[in-house]
Amino acid sequence: MRPVIILTIIGLISAALLATVADFTKEPIAIAKAQMERRAIEKIFPFQLDSLRTLEAAGTSFFEAYDTEGTLKGIAVKSFTEKGYGGRIEILLGVAPDHSIIDYKVITTMETPGLGDKIDKEKFRRQFHGVSLDGPVWKVHKDGGFVDELTAATISSRAITDAVHTGLELINQQYPNTAAK
Repeated sequence: MRPVIILTIIGLISAALLATVADFTKEPIAIAKAQMERRAIEKIFPFQLDSLRTLEAAGTSFFEAYDTEGTLKGIAVKSFTEKGYGGRIEILLGVAPDHSIIDYKVITTMETPGLGDKIDKEKFRRQFHGVSLDGPVWKVHKDGGFVDELTAATISSRAITDAVHTGLELINQQYPNTAAK
């Protein structure tokens, strides 16, 4: 009976410590995450961000980038796919006001180092620049689409194509592109 009481007390103390640490670190983690997102957005857009507005909608985050005159210069969205070779891939996708892709940045991935993780390299990302939903077939070349898949990483190539396409669809739903119609 006595060991049960001792283990119960140790368990309660451990739970209290974990809850305290989690509460204590919640704010610094949120600040660090926001800073990481800001840096990723700054890498996506090739222009100076003077103002950034965040909007939570459709179960994700949208970021509107403005210049000093208040003109919308780009929109970014958090998108993801579960189809990666290593599981979930999360990206920040940046588009121009006409919904053509400016760039994307992988923010979370477990793809194979040296193979699937090349989805975040400039050489691979470049093929998406300027593309919109109205453009080519959203598949890898092997499946009849426009995306040149990575050697030995076709699953990762398909997954990033899916994440980018999903991001574009989210942007088109949230920001109807009247200029393109």
